[in-house]
Amino acid sequence: MKNTFVFSFLSIILVMTLSCKDSERKKTNFPNYLKNTEWIVNEGGLIIPDGGKIYYMSPRDTALIFNFHAVKFLDEEKFKSYDAWQCGNDCFTEIHGRYYFTEANQIKMEVDSIRKSEFCDVPTQTFKPSKVMSFNLAKEGEQLKLIRK
Repeated sequence: MKNTFVFSFLSIILVMTLSCKDSERKKTNFPNYLKNTEWIVNEGGLIIPDGGKIYYMSPRDTALIFNFHAVKFLDEEKFKSYDAWQCGNDCFTEIHGRYYFTEANQIKMEVDSIRKSEFCDVPTQTFKPSKVMSFNLAKEGEQLKLIRK
């Protein structure tokens, strides 16, 4: 009986601890204007943990572009940063992770994995815990500027 009580009590504490961490991160009520958008990175390259300090991005339109870096905010919390190249480069990179707003114009991006595809001889890098990047956001007309903190 005593063991059952101790086990139940520790289980409840564990569940409360884990759920508090998630709710702390998700309790921000800032408008997510990035959800379901795709951006071409004009300057700054791939959005990676050891990447550039400033990224200048424009909304991805339907124009045919052959060589580019991009970031796609898939839903309210997941993103993918990737590159695309015309014939001759058979190594492509995809960065997968999660993002969330910490202030109205600030986001944190957590990189979960970096995957190289096609003819790359590099295994997928998985990060546990995730690599965290923090950015200030600035809108300049149609462009978005990410400034690493």
